[in-house]
Parts: sequence; C-alpha cells; structure tokens
Amino acid sequence: MDKTNNNMYAVSRIDDDRYHTHAWRVSLRRRGKSLVKNFPDKKHSGKANALRLAKAYRDKLLAEHPPLSRREFSSTIRSNNNSGISGVCKFSKKYILANSKEIESWYWEAHWPTERGESKSERFSVNKYGDEIARAMAIRTRNNGMEAVEGVFWASERGNMGASRNSFPTPAENTLKRG
Repeated sequence: MDKTNNNMYAVSRIDDDRYHTHAWRVSLRRRGKSLVKNFPDKKHSGKANALRLAKAYRDKLLAEHPPLSRREFSSTIRSNNNSGISGVCKFSKKYILANSKEIESWYWEAHWPTERGESKSERFSVNKYGDEIARAMAIRTRNNGMEAVEGVFWASERGNMGASRNSFPTPAENTLKRG
C-alpha cells in the first residue's frame, strides 16, 4: 500500500446501487467552506472519463483554494480568546505559602507552534513587570516565535502538492460504499 501517493486526494468513489448512483466525488473543506462536486459516470461517458474530470476539477480547486499555512492557522482568533491576540492569554495561578496563606499571581503567557504537534510557551509575571509590560512582553515573544513558523497546517498537508507528506488515503481507503 503506497501511502505517499496523493493521486486520489479529495476524490472518492460513490457506488450506490440502491439509488443508481455511480460517480466520483470531489470534496474539500477550506476556511470553513465545503467545496463538493460529483462527476457521474453516465453523464461523463464512463468511469474513467469521470475520474479524469474529477481530478482536473480537484486540481483547479486546490490552486484556487490553497490550504491554510501554519502561520495563518496559528493566528486565527479562537472563540475562547479573551485577549484579542492569538496565542496570548492572561491567567492567574494560586499558591499556598509556607504559612498556609493563599496568594494569587497573574501572568501573561505567549504560545506558538514549533514543529508538528509541538509548541512553546513563555510566561510573564504581572506582579514582577506590571500588567502593560508583561502583556507587551508576551505579545513580542509570540511574534518572535511565529517568525519561524513555516509550512502548511498539518491537516492540510495532503492537499498541498509541494508539502512533505506522511500519510495519504489509498484509492481503496478513499472509496465510499453506500447502500
């Protein structure tokens, strides 16, 4: 099984005898939008020609809608973000002192991706630097860390014809069976 072949990326087979559907389907998701089109065998003069047209359409879609870069993905503001800056957050941590007194310390923290699946973070104490300076330090650290981020978002690697690939569905894995 050759997992380095992305020849069938975003192209799957639909063979549904119950509904008399025999087609190739191109299906991509880019920036929250689903891009789907079917290429029925009958309408396109057979299975081989329908597959050829589906792959051509897929290649056109990939050129028009490239995958997210790692930098773009990492810079997206998430719904739970409360700082307004991707990868930067403010939080508190409680400590219990030797005399059993509990204190709360506040921090600004910067997060950024390094290698695939890895990340780094750095904290800046509000108690030590003050709120504005700690925040500015976290933002600067995040920006510096992001300068080294390259490549495409890992979930999009299969669709980036020039990216390094680790695993791809084979045509058999990519086939949809319905019915």
